[in-house]
Amino acid sequence: MNRIPFSAALRQAVADNGGQLQDLVPLSGDGSDRRFFRLPNGERPLVLLYQPNPPGALVTENDSYFYIGRYLWQRGLPVPEIYHYCREEGWFLLEDLGDRDLQDEVQARPAPEAVLAWYDQALKLLVRLQIEGHQGFDPAWCFDTPAYDHKLVRERECHYFVRAFLQGFLGMAITPEHLQADFGQLLALALPPGNRYFLHRDFQSRNLMIKAGCLRLIDFQGSRLGPLPYDLAALLLDPYVALPLNWQARLLQDYLKLVKDYLPVDEGAFIEQYNYLAICRNLQILGAFGFLTRVKGKPQFAQYLPAALAALRDRLAQPPGQAFPRLRQVVEQASEIWSSGFAGPLAGPMV
Repeated sequence: MNRIPFSAALRQAVADNGGQLQDLVPLSGDGSDRRFFRLPNGERPLVLLYQPNPPGALVTENDSYFYIGRYLWQRGLPVPEIYHYCREEGWFLLEDLGDRDLQDEVQARPAPEAVLAWYDQALKLLVRLQIEGHQGFDPAWCFDTPAYDHKLVRERECHYFVRAFLQGFLGMAITPEHLQADFGQLLALALPPGNRYFLHRDFQSRNLMIKAGCLRLIDFQGSRLGPLPYDLAALLLDPYVALPLNWQARLLQDYLKLVKDYLPVDEGAFIEQYNYLAICRNLQILGAFGFLTRVKGKPQFAQYLPAALAALRDRLAQPPGQAFPRLRQVVEQASEIWSSGFAGPLAGPMV
């Protein structure tokens, strides 16, 4: 791992916060190329986020993290406080939220009532984020795209699934054009005209840290405007915890009760859109984990692919999914490849 240059600006900022750079402890990262370090000593524990070459142009990923994080913090939403941002050198000093996230809590296998209590807290946080986070949000802060729209879904979820999972991971000779009709139908059904709200786009258990008994949200730099059901689908379909279907159904109803305190919601229309956006999210999960495993060399993500593939197959077998016959057929073929003894990403290309 390349060393971080201990610039004068970084040394001064750490010293101003009571820390010392020689105490840096590397932290395990996520699926991105960002690097995180803990400074455990000093007046308050700090986390150093280092990304000297962030993606983006006039607005970079680092800029989005700063703009959106500062905005959410100022609105009283539970994100880490940003103590310092050095745009020129690509680093942040952040509040340390600890090491335990919602995935850890669920995998510790507490009583079901305890798990559901955490998810009740997550739903309340999500509704606040979507509604309160929308008020005053500036799409100009977004380094990627300002909205979850047809172009994004087509390229980053539908085509990503084909290229990164079907082709790149499984070696299937399927092209996006083969599924063009179904993808077009999916876009139309998942994104009808309507209001847009704050959308995190990765609202799942690993991005919900636990500190002092409360959930704290991280990885918000990819936020934008979009439909309400998407982040709910990200939480309920989360492959890291694999919530039972009956829990998913219960939590969906719990969410609807909560959001109705803020907005008038057509429950039938919401659930219909949720079902289609859940397919989009499932495609994104498979594409992302295939890419991270094959291209980024992070094989730990492969363990979540079988459950994600099975979830997509089952969802496409239900009435909402039956509107996509070619996609359903391709997913069945992918499932057969897997169940026939596909050796996985470490075995090299399929022949």
